[in-house]
Amino acid sequence: MTHHVPETVVRRFTDNSCAVTTVVADPADAQQVLYGTVTRDGVLVGSYYCADRVRQTDWRIVTADGDHLTLDDRPVNPVSEPAAVLVLTTVLTGHDQREIQQQLRDATRPPP
Repeated sequence: MTHHVPETVVRRFTDNSCAVTTVVADPADAQQVLYGTVTRDGVLVGSYYCADRVRQTDWRIVTADGDHLTLDDRPVNPVSEPAAVLVLTTVLTGHDQREIQQQLRDATRPPP
């Protein structure tokens, strides 16, 4: 009995002056993103991964210091890989912690 071992590939692109690197399993068929990293000027901004790889849902972001991204002590879970990349390439590249927290609030709460 032979077992199918999915091929993996690395994909790279640039978004908002950040280098994004993703590892994709089975690129010819299912194209399941295993995880990705974002760097800016060679410094890690953070990474993201999919907790449910089969459905490609339940995304998580890990900051450069190794903690899951939270806002007001609640996890920030993007709805998709592009949303995770957006948070990492725009929000987390803010200049200070207050700016980052405000951008996260603006991005996760509906306007009044």
